[in-house]
Amino acid sequence: MPKPIVHLLYLMLFAISGSVAHASADESSATVKLTVSNIQSQVGSLFISVYDSKDTFLGDTKVLDQEVGLEGVQDGILSVEISLPYGAYAISVHHDNNANGEMDSNFVGIPNEPVGLSNGHVPRFGPPRFSKAVIEISQPQQEELIALVD
Repeated sequence: MPKPIVHLLYLMLFAISGSVAHASADESSATVKLTVSNIQSQVGSLFISVYDSKDTFLGDTKVLDQEVGLEGVQDGILSVEISLPYGAYAISVHHDNNANGEMDSNFVGIPNEPVGLSNGHVPRFGPPRFSKAVIEISQPQQEELIALVD
């Protein structure tokens, strides 16, 4: 076979294998439409944190840590898209409503600013638990609702 044809066949094979690899990479991650409700003001920002284990839950080690402005809030609701690999996660959202860049809490650690967790978890006694907030990301497009609680 002449060299230009062999070269063309290699390029075609490379292009096909690249497309297959790209498709399989897309199949292992999801776009999660996160809808946050009960936003009481448009002052400050939302901080979205995603955790993948009970050992890191609500700590400094996060799968995703994202600050989102409140410009798009309508009727107390804001939707944000995040990208996550398939797996089990707990999502925490905090409304920094005084724009100081941190979650304010009282002397025992209870938040003084609105917070919300995935899976509708609202702790009654004691701190939030990863096992109660965990959700499974297993589809290319998913939606998760988080209602902020004061």
